[in-house]
Amino acid sequence: MLAIARPVSAFSQGVPWPTFHHDPRHTGLSQFDTSNTSGALAWTLTTGSFVTSSPAIGPDNTIYIGSADNHLYALNRDGSVRWVFNAAGAVSGFDRPTIASDGTVYFGAGFNLYSVNSSGVENWVFPTGSFIQAGPVIGTDGTIYVGSDDFNLYAVNPDGTQKWKFRTNGPLVFSSPALGSDGTIYVGDVDSNLYAVNPNGSLKWTFTTGNIIFSSPAIASDGTIYIGSNDDNLYAVNPNGELKWKFTTGGLIFSTPAIGARGTIYFASGDGNLYAVNSDGTGKWAFITGFTVSSPAIGRDGIIFIGSDDDDLYAVNPNGTEKWVFPTGGSIESSPSIG
Repeated sequence: MLAIARPVSAFSQGVPWPTFHHDPRHTGLSQFDTSNTSGALAWTLTTGSFVTSSPAIGPDNTIYIGSADNHLYALNRDGSVRWVFNAAGAVSGFDRPTIASDGTVYFGAGFNLYSVNSSGVENWVFPTGSFIQAGPVIGTDGTIYVGSDDFNLYAVNPDGTQKWKFRTNGPLVFSSPALGSDGTIYVGDVDSNLYAVNPNGSLKWTFTTGNIIFSSPAIASDGTIYIGSNDDNLYAVNPNGELKWKFTTGGLIFSTPAIGARGTIYFASGDGNLYAVNSDGTGKWAFITGFTVSSPAIGRDGIIFIGSDDDDLYAVNPNGTEKWVFPTGGSIESSPSIG
């Protein structure tokens, strides 16, 4: 096992899109203006199998994407391949790469959490007891947090050793951990609970929804935690674990909420709509796309991007009108990244 320098939180260093939903709070809000993005095709990459992993963008603008062909791809801005890393398992499901400010890449494949340097060389492999299907997140002290289907949330030191593990009551299937400003780790579980875990690995509180949780939590600047549930509700939970409000849709909510610069919450529902909800829980607008497990991304200019199983990538204006649609020819399960 190789010892490496402690990574600093990528978000604090202005890395374009270092982790799932942009930052450790999962806001989905980019620092880049997208108003001049036309929706025209720039390039495509063909892998050896399907791709459900969402892209991450490193400090040098390298794009990282996983595939079910057991490979992690590092791409240049023009779409050419910089390097390919062969993992012992599919880099699919929702194994989203996370990039540290020094360029180290963390991702799950099979039962393992991998650390790979910016040249594509393996630093270490951390084994869990089952599949890792959601991406890791990096704390300000360099600790890497990741959930596994073995019912555990893991805290891993930067050298690849275990710091602690916290056992939940169900497999952590698709929910990626989010980090509060005080270091609290929030993660959803198929046991229908949102867990808040202290930085030392002890339980802070649990909040129970009406069905399983596949959505990842997103945290607003005031500490409110937003999370969707398969009971068709988006929940707003106070930092003390008490319900603030809930917003009911007509379908399950797999999508992770994104939080706009003015506090508007955007998320998709199984009823086919992309919703915009005000921070007080009142509805703002709904835009029809189609069923989606994709999570929205927001440009600095407020334009919202989301993929759908109707084979289209949508760009939606802040007022809920369509800006443009890009047809892909296949259902979109990964979430957009902006960089």
